[in-house]
Amino acid sequence: MAAVTIGACQGCGACLLTCPTHAIRPVPGGLAVRADRCTGCLECVEICPVDAIRATDTDERGGIR
Repeated sequence: MAAVTIGACQGCGACLLTCPTHAIRPVPGGLAVRADRCTGCLECVEICPVDAIRATDTDERGGIR
């Protein structure tokens, strides 16, 4: 799953709009990435203007976790 660094996130929504599987959702205090939807494409990491998203280990399906 991709991890969102809450302090760095500016709430611009670029990752929400970019994610092809809609794996990123707003939650109180920031964003969350749904591991069951994440395919590991890393488009969210590439688009984030403040580098608030980082890739962590991949799961058995290839998604980020």
